[in-house]
Amino acid sequence: MDIRHEAKSAMEIVNIPPIVSTYRQALHTFDDKYKNDLNTNLLKLKSMMNNLKAEDLGYDNTLSDPGTWRRPNKAPCTYVEVFQNSLVNMSIFVLKPGFKMPMHDHPHMHGLLKVIAGAVRIRSFTEFPLKEAVNEIDFAIRAKHEAARIAHGIHKRRRLFATVSQDSICAANSETCVLTPTISNYHEIEALEFPAAFFDILSPPYDTLIENIGPRRCRYYYVANEISTNLVELQETKVPDCFYCDQVPYLGPYLG
Repeated sequence: MDIRHEAKSAMEIVNIPPIVSTYRQALHTFDDKYKNDLNTNLLKLKSMMNNLKAEDLGYDNTLSDPGTWRRPNKAPCTYVEVFQNSLVNMSIFVLKPGFKMPMHDHPHMHGLLKVIAGAVRIRSFTEFPLKEAVNEIDFAIRAKHEAARIAHGIHKRRRLFATVSQDSICAANSETCVLTPTISNYHEIEALEFPAAFFDILSPPYDTLIENIGPRRCRYYYVANEISTNLVELQETKVPDCFYCDQVPYLGPYLG
């Protein structure tokens, strides 16, 4: 037995960078082979993300300097692609002071979000399934119009009811936020008085196929009607002109 080799292997195991461990757990969590253990693995992934720090991801601290965001023509949001394959997307978003990432959805997706610098206000919404009685004649007429709309390739913007599932300030010492296909699937994220950065994991990524439906497209929304303190009506809208990103490279440990 080579004692030196054994000692080196043990040291390598101990010194696995936190983001590498998180990456491996994310791949395991969302692998279909382990779908029966999804909830258990999701909790483990969340726990690992709770401990992530900006330096674990090679975060460029100049992005937290307010002066960076006063440069002419600087985009209000900076995007860092950490890792992506057909199973997961891992990325960092940095928002300029006071900028609000518009409300958007995550169709048939799970997501985890961890603030790593600054602080943000997160408002999340869960679709509220209001049911209406529709007679057979009305249903047939609606179905005919819907078929014609689809045949002409016209996208119908959604309008839906939703409950407020989260409205809180999250900072680097806050726990990871989780969204599922049915809970907190719509959210908006606003930086406070300083630049703010968050790391997120989405699975499956946008633009992957939903069986029998089509690609996962990111849709944007606004609150069209506040019905009560906890119930709102959301209206789908076009991508807001104010929302665009520049991109910088990922500087953390290699993943893949």
